[in-house]
Amino acid sequence: MEKLQAALSGWRTVNPKGLPLIRSVQQAVPVRGTGVRSGMFFILSEQELRECARRLWELPALRWLHRGRFNILAATLEHTIRYEPGCLGAPDRLRLVIYHYDENRGYTIEADYPKLREVRLSPIDGQPDYFCETEFQEAVQILAADPKYGEPLRKGVAFCSPGMPPVITDAAAPSVWGRFDAIPPYKPKHRWVSVLMHFYSDAQQAGSVGVFLVDMTAQRVAAHGTAGSDFYPASCGGVIPNESCPPNATGNAWQAIAWPAQQPIWQFMARRPRGSNTDGQQYGAGVEIADVFYRGRLVLKRAGMPVLNVFYDGDTCGAYRDWLQEETCFQCSGADLGNGFRWASARPTTLCDTLSDGGNFRGVAIYEDGDELVLLSECKAGWYRYITGWRFHREGLIKPFFQYGYTDSGCVCFGRLHNGYWRLHFALDGIGEMVVEESQGGRPPRWNPLRIEARRLRWPQRNLRWRLRKIPTGLTAEIVPGARDGFFETYETGEGDLWFLKARDAEMMGTPRAFANLTQYVDGERIDNEDIVVWYGIHLRKRGGDSFECPPLGPEIRLTE
Repeated sequence: MEKLQAALSGWRTVNPKGLPLIRSVQQAVPVRGTGVRSGMFFILSEQELRECARRLWELPALRWLHRGRFNILAATLEHTIRYEPGCLGAPDRLRLVIYHYDENRGYTIEADYPKLREVRLSPIDGQPDYFCETEFQEAVQILAADPKYGEPLRKGVAFCSPGMPPVITDAAAPSVWGRFDAIPPYKPKHRWVSVLMHFYSDAQQAGSVGVFLVDMTAQRVAAHGTAGSDFYPASCGGVIPNESCPPNATGNAWQAIAWPAQQPIWQFMARRPRGSNTDGQQYGAGVEIADVFYRGRLVLKRAGMPVLNVFYDGDTCGAYRDWLQEETCFQCSGADLGNGFRWASARPTTLCDTLSDGGNFRGVAIYEDGDELVLLSECKAGWYRYITGWRFHREGLIKPFFQYGYTDSGCVCFGRLHNGYWRLHFALDGIGEMVVEESQGGRPPRWNPLRIEARRLRWPQRNLRWRLRKIPTGLTAEIVPGARDGFFETYETGEGDLWFLKARDAEMMGTPRAFANLTQYVDGERIDNEDIVVWYGIHLRKRGGDSFECPPLGPEIRLTE
C-alpha cells in the first residue's frame, strides 16, 4: 500500500503562488516577482491521491499485490480528450507498470480516473525496461548486504549511481562478449538492475568504478559484471557524481506560461521532463511544450525530444536508448511556480557551466535572457547528463537547445556518437493545410515542394533549409540548422537528419531500442496540404578521452508571414 501511495504522490499538484485554476493559456495571470504569467489547469491534492491509491489497493483484480514483493516502475496520468488549442481539462485515465518479483513478471494496470470503474490488468511479455528510483535503492541495499562486494558501502567509502542500461533486458551479441559495460552473453531469466559503485576521493580505490548487476528476483548480486572481474578505471575527464541532491519538487502537470507578463507575445503549455513519459513517449522527451502561440497565432501543437541514443565505436560499451524523464540537480535560485517550475532570480548553472554534478533544484528553470525567455532543465541517463530546453525570442524565433556532459565512467574513454531527435508537430494557424518546401539557399532562395513523406540529409556543402507554410494564411516556419548540429554518419547508427511526415499520434518514439528507426514512418503518405510532423536530428561525435565540452546544439525556427 505504501509503495502505491508513494508512486501516486508524485502527481500531487502544489500551488505556492496561489495561481488560479484556468481552462486556457489565455487566462494565465501575472505572477508577482516574475516576468511571466501562469496558471493551473487542475489541482490534485495529497488526500485525493491517497484515496485513489486506497481504492486501487482494494480492487479485487489487484488483490495479488497484497502478497509478495513488487515495485511500481512507472505511474502516469494521461488525457484522453483533446480540447481546443491552449485548453486542457483534468486527466481522465491512469497507467501503472508493476513488476512482481515473486512471480518474476511485469504487468500494466490501466483505469479511468478518478472513478476507477474500468480497470484492466495485462501481463507484459518479456522483461519491461521501465525503471524507478525505489527499485534502484532496493538494488543498492542488496549490494550493500553482500558479504564480499558490499563492504565499501558499509564502510562509507563508496556510493552508487544507476548503471547503463538501468535494467538488463537482452543478451549481448557474441561479437561483443566481454565488452566494457559487462552486459551478459545470455538473456537473464530474472530481473537484473545495473548499479555503478563509485569511491569517494579519499578512498583507496578512488578513480575506479564497479559495474554490478543485481538480481532483484533472487535478491543477490549476479555473477557477472564486477562480481566476476575487477573494478574498471573511471577516467577521461568525467565529473564525479554528486549525491547531495534534494528530492524532486512535486507535480508533473502541464503548466500555462505566457511572456512577457504585460502584453504577452508567447503563450504555451509546458511540462517538466519527469512528466513527459506519457502518451507513447516511454523514455520521456525532456522539457515539453504544447499549444504554442506567437502574438495570438498558433504555431506548434506539441514538441519535445522523445528519441535519444548513443552508439560506441566497435560496440565497446554497446548501443543504448537513453531517456529524458529522469531529472537531476542543477543550481537555480528563485520563486517556485508549482509543478516543478521555478522562476530564476539569476541565470541557472548546470554541470556544463560548473563541472559540478549537484545543485539545489530539480525541474524546469524559467528566466529572461535579453530578448528571450528560456526554459531549462538537466536530466541524467546513467553516467550522462543532458541539458534540454527552449528559447523564445520576441521577434518570432523558437530555439530548441540541447547540451551534453558526463560523469565518471570508463565508457567515456571510447569514441561514440550521440544522437537526439526532436519531434515538432507544427500547427501554423491551426492543424493541417500546410506544405513543406526545401531550398539550397541563393538570393532569393528557390523553394521546391516536398509532396510525399521524406527523409532528408543535411549535406555539409549544400546549405539546405526547410520551411513549412500555411496555404490559406501564408504563416511560415523556416528551419535553420545549427552550426554544430552534426551530420548523419552511417545506417548502423542512424538513418538521416530530418524527416517530414504526415502527423500520426502513434508515431511518437521510433523503435523502443537504441536504433531509432524513424524511417519506418516514411510510408508514402502525402504531405501536401496536410497536418505535418518534423523530426529534427542532432549528432555529437566524441573521440573518447577528448576535452570536456558542452556545445549547444539545435536549430532555429523562424516565424514569418
